[in-house]
Amino acid sequence: MTDKTLKEIYEEQKKLPTPANAFIIKLCEVTHRSEMTVRSWLTGKYRPDINTQIVLAHHLKTSVESLFPPQND
Repeated sequence: MTDKTLKEIYEEQKKLPTPANAFIIKLCEVTHRSEMTVRSWLTGKYRPDINTQIVLAHHLKTSVESLFPPQND
């Protein structure tokens, strides 16, 4: 049992990461890169180097080609 107010419980819940944020945090841990770097990969602003692509593909149990299809620049 807790002696917290409804608002206190809500404020605690707001501090928990969303599933999307948890995903980003995990990718940071796996690749040893910053959150800003991972977010830039997700937006397509940058692509990770090939070794990092391989690490991500292995972690996500997929292929590099699926994660990072060829770009049509």
